[in-house]
Amino acid sequence: MKIRLHGTPDECATATRAITTVLPVLAVSDPYPDRGASLLVRVYLETRMPTDSPPASPAPGAGRGRRALPGGDR
Repeated sequence: MKIRLHGTPDECATATRAITTVLPVLAVSDPYPDRGASLLVRVYLETRMPTDSPPASPAPGAGRGRRALPGGDR
């Protein structure tokens, strides 16, 4: 599974550390600077689903377009 992080270098480093507590991370790319005068970077993670967790069942209505994430309106 591939995950793209987009943010400041510190945000991407913090997110990478957090993701490694949940998913096995196989590879982490170097930070790629955004085009233009942006201070943001992109970091790509290659992960896999943990083998000790059961597969998630799809949510009702999955695959019918985008839905908001749980947690309220943001």
